[in-house]
Amino acid sequence: VASLTAYAYIQRFVKNKKAAVIGGLLYSFSGFQLFNIFFNHFHDVTAFFPLMLIAMEEAINNNRKGVFALSVALMSAINYFFFTGQAVFLVLYFVVRCCSNDFKATPKKFICLALEAVIGVMLSCFILLPSALAILENNRVSSHLYGNDLIAYSDQTRIWRIIQSFFMISDVPARPNLFSSNNAKWSSIGGYLPLFSMVGVLTFMKQKEKHWAKRLVLICIICAFIPILNSAFYAFNGSYYARWYYMPILIMAMMTAYVLDNHKMNAKYGISICGIFLTAFFIISALPVKKNDKVIWGRFPKYPEHFYITFIICVVSLIITALLFNMRSKGKNILKHACVLTVAASIACTMSTIYFGAYTPQRAIEYIDKAIDKENDIEISVSPDNFFRVDISKDRDNYPMLWQLPCMRTFHSIVPASVMDFYSSIGITRDVASRVDTSYYTLRGLFSVEYYFQEIDKEDIVSDEMPVCDLKGFSYYDKQNGFNVFKNDYAIPIGFTFDNYISESDWNNYTEENRSKILIDAIVLNDEQIEKYGNLLSPFEKNNDVFTEEYYLKACTKRASSACHTFNYDSKGFTAQISSQKDNLVFFSVPWDSGWSAKVNGENVDIEKVDTGFMAVPVSEGENTITFTYQTPGLKTGFMISIAGLTGFIIYMFVCYKFFNKKSEKVDVYCIDYDNDNEN
Repeated sequence: VASLTAYAYIQRFVKNKKAAVIGGLLYSFSGFQLFNIFFNHFHDVTAFFPLMLIAMEEAINNNRKGVFALSVALMSAINYFFFTGQAVFLVLYFVVRCCSNDFKATPKKFICLALEAVIGVMLSCFILLPSALAILENNRVSSHLYGNDLIAYSDQTRIWRIIQSFFMISDVPARPNLFSSNNAKWSSIGGYLPLFSMVGVLTFMKQKEKHWAKRLVLICIICAFIPILNSAFYAFNGSYYARWYYMPILIMAMMTAYVLDNHKMNAKYGISICGIFLTAFFIISALPVKKNDKVIWGRFPKYPEHFYITFIICVVSLIITALLFNMRSKGKNILKHACVLTVAASIACTMSTIYFGAYTPQRAIEYIDKAIDKENDIEISVSPDNFFRVDISKDRDNYPMLWQLPCMRTFHSIVPASVMDFYSSIGITRDVASRVDTSYYTLRGLFSVEYYFQEIDKEDIVSDEMPVCDLKGFSYYDKQNGFNVFKNDYAIPIGFTFDNYISESDWNNYTEENRSKILIDAIVLNDEQIEKYGNLLSPFEKNNDVFTEEYYLKACTKRASSACHTFNYDSKGFTAQISSQKDNLVFFSVPWDSGWSAKVNGENVDIEKVDTGFMAVPVSEGENTITFTYQTPGLKTGFMISIAGLTGFIIYMFVCYKFFNKKSEKVDVYCIDYDNDNEN
C-alpha cells in the first residue's frame, strides 16, 4: 500500500511510470520502514501519508474540493502522534511549493485549503479528542527542552547515527551498532534507500539548484540536526524521536525517481559522495578498542558481524548503481533492470534487518513457543467472575497479555496519568513500562496478584531442587510453558477495606521504599478526604513492625477477610459486592481516571483518588453492591464535533459545487524539464 500511494504521488513529477514504481519501492522499503517493522502500527501512517500530499496538489493545481479534508480526517484518525508532525510538514511543504511555477496557489485556494484542514480535524474528533485527553496529563508529554539542549544534542553519537542511517542500512531497534549509544534506541533513526542510497538525492540537489524539493529537503536536514526544530514535529516535546523522517524520505524517493528518468543527469557526484561516506564508516569500524587491557582492531561496532554484512550489501548496491548509470550513459535503457534490482535490494535490506532483529532463530522459536503458540497455552485463566492479576519475571513484560491474563508488569506507554503519579510517589520509574522489582513485594498484595511466573533458567532445568520464589507469601504451584508458577498463599481479592488511614503529608515523610510497605496497612488520603472520611478510620500510628515481612503477611490476611466476595467485569466497567462491618472506604487497585463513575446500592457516590493513583468509594455497614461504569472522556463531545464537521463538509461541498464549480486550469503535467525515451 505504501508503494502504491507513493507511486501515485511520485508519478506526478516524472515522465516514465517505471521510475515512479522504483520511487514507490524506495519509499516503502526505506531504512525508516525497516527500522519500524517492530512498530507494526506505524505502517498505517506511512502507507497513507502520500495521500495528504496528493490531496494538497489536487486542491491547489486541479481545484479539487474535499479531498484534502478527507485525507486530513483519515490521517488524524489513524494516529494522533504522527498527525502533529504531518501538520508541521504540510505547512513547510505548502510554503516551499508556493515558490515553484507548477503550484498554482492563490489566496482563495489557500483559504479553502485551511478550511478543509479544519473540517478534516473536526471529522476525526470522534477518536482524536479522546486520544488527546488521554495523553495530555501524561508526564512524558509535558517534558520540554531547555538551555543547550535546545540547540545541541547531548548524545555525541546522534548526528553520526543520523548521517549513517541515510548512507547505510538502518540499525536494528535497541541495537545501535557502529555508533553505539544507550540513548534514543527506539527513536526510529533510519533513511537508507535500497540500492540507490543517497545517489539520486545528492545528484538531484547538485544539479537542480532552485528546485522546491531541494529546498524542502535542506530544511528537513536542518530540522534533524537541531533539537528544538526536530521537536517541532512532536509539539516541542523533550523526548527525542526521528519518527517524522518518512515524510522527507518520500521527497527523496521522488528525487531518485526523477534522476533515474532524466537521462541528462550525471550521477557521478552522488556516487562519489556515497562512496566517500561508506569508506569513512569502514575506517571508523576498524578503529581500535581496548578490552581487558588488550587493544583489538576491527571490533569498533557493537555487533561487528551485522555491521559488515550490511556494509557489504551497501557496497554491492553502490557498485550496481554505478553500473546502471554507466549503462545509461552509453544510451541503454535501464529502468526495467533498475526495477528488478530495486526489488532484489529491498529484499536484501529487509532480510538483513529482520534476521538480526530476531537475533537468533532459537530466540524467535522460543518467543513463539512461550508467548503466542496456542499449543503451549498457560492453563491458568481469568474470567469475568474470577478476576486476579499475575506477575512475571523481567524481560517478559507482555507475555501475560498474550495469555489473556491481567498483569502488573506491562510494556505500555499510554496509561492513565494516575499510574505515573503512583509509581513516582514510591520511587519507581514508570515511563514506557510498569516494571516493579521483587523487592517491592507488598505491591503484589495491594494489586491482587495471585500467580507469579518465573522463567526457568537453563541451569535450573536439570535441577531436582524445589523452585524458590523471590516474593514473600508465594509457594510453588506448577511448571507451565517454561515457567515455574508460584501461587500467592496470601492473595487479596480485588476491592477491600482498611482500618487505618495516613495523610499524604505524613506518608511523604517516609522513605520511598517504606511508603510502599505502608500501603498494605493504611489508605493514603489527602486533607479534604480526611475531613470527609477520617471518622470512619483510625489514624496510622508509626510502628516499625509495619515494615517487616511478617507484618505484611498478617496484613494481607486481614485485608482478604474484608474484601469483596464477588467481583465481575465487562466492557463497560465492573460490579462488586461486599459485606462491611461498618461504614468504610472500599479500595480498588484500578487506576483513577476522570471517565469513571460509581454507584453504591444504586446511589451515585464520589470516587476518591487515593494512594496518589487509585480509586476508593464509601460504603455503608452491611451488604453493598458497588457498580463502576467507564465512559471515555471526550468521546461524546468528539462525536458531536465529528457530526458538526460532517455537516460542515456537506455544506462546504454543496457551496463549492453550486457557486464555484467553474472550469479551472488543470495541471495534469507538472513542470518536468526533461525528455526521456518513453521506455515501456
